Amino acid sequence: MIRYTAYGLMGLLIMAGVFATKTAYGQEWYPGENVQQGLYMKYQVSHFDYKRGAPFEVTLWFGSQDDRKNWITDVTVVEKGQVVTGKFTLSSITLTPVGFPSDELQPYQAPIKDSIMWIGGYASKINQKSLTGSKVWGVIAAIGGGSITVAPVGTEMVQAAGKSWDTYVIGWHYGEDSKIWVADNFPLPISGKAFALTTQKPIPVQFEFRLLETGMSDTAPKPPVSKVEIPTPPLTTTTTSAIFKVDLYWEPVSIEPGKPTKFGVVVFDQQGNLVDNVRYLFKIVDAKGSILIDDQFLTEGGQGTHEVTFSEAGGADVTVTVLRELPGVAEPIREEADFEIVVVPEFPLGLAIVMASLIGIMIVATRFKKLNIPRL
Repeated sequence: MIRYTAYGLMGLLIMAGVFATKTAYGQEWYPGENVQQGLYMKYQVSHFDYKRGAPFEVTLWFGSQDDRKNWITDVTVVEKGQVVTGKFTLSSITLTPVGFPSDELQPYQAPIKDSIMWIGGYASKINQKSLTGSKVWGVIAAIGGGSITVAPVGTEMVQAAGKSWDTYVIGWHYGEDSKIWVADNFPLPISGKAFALTTQKPIPVQFEFRLLETGMSDTAPKPPVSKVEIPTPPLTTTTTSAIFKVDLYWEPVSIEPGKPTKFGVVVFDQQGNLVDNVRYLFKIVDAKGSILIDDQFLTEGGQGTHEVTFSEAGGADVTVTVLRELPGVAEPIREEADFEIVVVPEFPLGLAIVMASLIGIMIVATRFKKLNIPRL
């Protein structure tokens, strides 16, 4: 399976240590600069290797330090209304996670580390780097040979967290320009957008983040109350290696147990053209883990429709696996697109909201006009 882990173990070799000599000129910076007890930072983060870039918000609060001066950090993640809390131990040298997080945060450690903390692979408290001039911070070794230099490329004023920031841009180029915006005397970058290491366009975004809030607090910011967000069609995502884009439709918009739901699958190529006569697998797993459908189909005009009846309310997972045929390759490459849907209870939605509020969960639904599922 091909994955864009270009900034992880499979697709990227970080060799920042080659340029470990401290610069003799220019404004120097490192992750963790000016970090203080009580500081909090809230970011929006997305990473291609986490649910094909599904966004989430993460808040970090620097509460205390251990005997090695590492920061014990309270972490709150909000994704689609669901709230997860726990702790990271962040290195005092690179401000990246050390050890293992609490179980609830395990799925989020890699996308957080490999986005807002990614630059910790190039600069550190003992290897500070210049924000100005042309001194190279390090290189990225790309698959297929060659190397890509990471270095200061200029300055730029950006808007984030309700204010203007004078930032220094750290960038590199491979197919597209990737940039990370750093503010002097701030512990982590303000924002960043990095593209996958491929030249086949359109090039997907590997990771993206931006600062939403920051400030000082004597106590960790209070986590919001979890809420169940009910998705509405169409949902769109890319497949495993961004070769295809898949849209998922369904009607009626409100999926209820015991009532047939008609799903529509639409497959596009990278240029946005419908992909005709391509085989794909369509699978749905309900809230209890039961498989409701798991069969192979063929698109006609880039589309396919399926009717499914749910017996249980709750979350359900939909997986569309496009079977990509390559000349000379016996087995097709499986390109997966994953979706999360919600089956609402049979009683009226208004009553569901009242009952949910009694147990501290809010169900949020947005009214949409009726959508017509593409027909074969």
